[in-house]
Amino acid sequence: MLKPVLFANAASCLGFGVLFAAFPGGVASFLGTPPQILVMLLGFGLILNGAHILWVARQAAPKRRDVLYFALGDGMWVLATVILLAGGIWITGGAGVSAALVVAIWVGGCGLLQWRYAPLT
Repeated sequence: MLKPVLFANAASCLGFGVLFAAFPGGVASFLGTPPQILVMLLGFGLILNGAHILWVARQAAPKRRDVLYFALGDGMWVLATVILLAGGIWITGGAGVSAALVVAIWVGGCGLLQWRYAPLT
């Protein structure tokens, strides 16, 4: 069960990373008011993270520390989303708020499953 979750998480990171890096203005407008440069940098970070997850997912036996690292990162994404939404910061467009919530639920689910199925060693 772990590998499919890792591959799904990697695909999500890579997809959103490319979207954010290639179209920061459009993403920023959709979400609300985040700085375009921040959206672009987040995109590059997501691409790197997605590549790292993909690399780990392709290993015969992913290491516990790597899987927990990704799970914690997913938890931080959810927490950041909640803080931004609760504070009315940057994510202010109606569709952007809805999309951010859906993505946070997806990311949180990936994180929980990674935590649950992390190898014991």
